[in-house]
Amino acid sequence: MPYAHVNGANLYYEQHGSGPDLVFHHGAGGNHFSWWQQVPAFADRYRVTVFDARGWGVSRGDMAVGRFVLGTDTVALMDHLRIERAHVVAQSMGGRAVAGLARLAPGRIRSLVLCGTTAGATNDRVRELQDELKDERGDGGLREHALAKPFEQANPALAHLYRQINALNPKRPRGFLGRPPATYRGSMHGALAALGVPIFFIVGEHDLITSPEMIREAHGLIPGSGMHEIKGAGHSAYFEKADEFNAVLGDFLAGVPID
Repeated sequence: MPYAHVNGANLYYEQHGSGPDLVFHHGAGGNHFSWWQQVPAFADRYRVTVFDARGWGVSRGDMAVGRFVLGTDTVALMDHLRIERAHVVAQSMGGRAVAGLARLAPGRIRSLVLCGTTAGATNDRVRELQDELKDERGDGGLREHALAKPFEQANPALAHLYRQINALNPKRPRGFLGRPPATYRGSMHGALAALGVPIFFIVGEHDLITSPEMIREAHGLIPGSGMHEIKGAGHSAYFEKADEFNAVLGDFLAGVPID
């Protein structure tokens, strides 16, 4: 099994295909297996890299260092794999890694697709929406809202597969992915806009973790960015509506200017 021993962690990764680099960052409910519907769809045109974040899947590393290590781990992994510049696709928690990558090594990002995440591009309205969604979700954990209910009812086998992939992840420290303090008013939208690369948001119609309205707010903060809402999907649109997700992602990547 291929591991990168970097940044004090052992990160499991896989690479498939050849061509321009395309790196996928999974969310808190997933790991490298999450992208099973994307890898074969893009490996004929790109060198696709999927990996487990530290403490997810079969990757291991000290979790006491905090969530900011997701960005430093990404830079270290790209260094290890000699990925100079890549198209980056980030799902949910993966947006935290993108925020770190944008701060630490902005030149490594060739284009950016944010799925069910604002990657820290926020304002007071986004914060209000986060609070409203928390109330709407009730006491259930986020994983209970990773899939749209209609999808679970219509696709019990795939819903089971999603849960099995999630079950491979070890428990993480409580609060590892918690929101910033209520007094925090910073935002990543300036840093993301300053990247000067194509940026595109994808969100599911029924996302109860990062709602379409929340993503529209983030999209509006970054001039020139694009956005697509996948009807019928929840937070895990890449999994629930893979054909549409892949088509939208493929069209976006095809339109990115060649270096």
